[in-house]
Amino acid sequence: MINTKEIVIIDDKGDVFELTSSIFKKEKDEYDLIRASSEKDSINNALAEVPNLIIINADGIQKDALKICETIRKNLDNSITPIIVTGSVKDVDYRVEFLKRIVEYYIPKPLNKIYFYYTIKNLSRLIDANRCISNLTGLPGNMQIEIELKKRVSGKKLFAVLYVDLDSFKAYNDKYGFMNGDEVIKFTANCMKESIQKYGEKKDFLGHIGGDDFVAIVEFENARKIGKDIIKRFDKGIIDYYSDDDVENRYVKVLNRRGKLEKYPLMTISVAMISNKYRKYSTVLELGEDGASVKKMAKTIPGSTFLENRRRGR
Repeated sequence: MINTKEIVIIDDKGDVFELTSSIFKKEKDEYDLIRASSEKDSINNALAEVPNLIIINADGIQKDALKICETIRKNLDNSITPIIVTGSVKDVDYRVEFLKRIVEYYIPKPLNKIYFYYTIKNLSRLIDANRCISNLTGLPGNMQIEIELKKRVSGKKLFAVLYVDLDSFKAYNDKYGFMNGDEVIKFTANCMKESIQKYGEKKDFLGHIGGDDFVAIVEFENARKIGKDIIKRFDKGIIDYYSDDDVENRYVKVLNRRGKLEKYPLMTISVAMISNKYRKYSTVLELGEDGASVKKMAKTIPGSTFLENRRRGR
């Protein structure tokens, strides 16, 4: 499942984690439940995941739940991550103290499973919207892309980033119009989704930077297969978005800036791959610089291209 929703549950005792696991048993491919203790290191590791939602079992932890909420809100990446606190204390003043810490919900125990389930679902959906989901493709935008890249940079696992964009897209828009161009963007997103679903892993991520630019963050071992499969799917299906005459000619005629008709090739796709296999990245900026460089090289090669950066870094 691409773009799995991560839910961190801070629960030393474990009863709320067990309950949540049972509620989402049938949706385990969509929701990844991560249990953390109330110890500082465990919470810091959990915050590094930048989850969709944080649940705190106030009854089942050794630390002060109010102070934990304050810690979470001071974390820049999790400043808008929704928090649910659950506990047996029903005193209104006590519950209001949590709301003052910008906690979205305090749900008293015993927990009603259905109410708890839909509260989690709805808050998770809202955070997707707040993190700038693309209206066109339904994919996460730049804010979530940066968060995901930060998570990979700060981790110790091998990963690869695929930067993807289209060649001759502007010429297509000029001839066929923006509405048809939007359909091509959605088609490209679907090609990437299908390739990642076929060869990828549960925690792979797919984002839409904007326009015809996309980024996929995947396991290093699968990246080449995914990148080449994206090209295969794109090249096979893109001809359906052209007229028969343009497909036969293998080009479109569009007015250039001088007002003269100019031939432009049919759209192709460029996939630039970078990874921490050959260079240890310390910032998202470094990733972006290398990605832009490799993508620029890929776009100089005629036709759809997969290009991997294997240069040893600093």
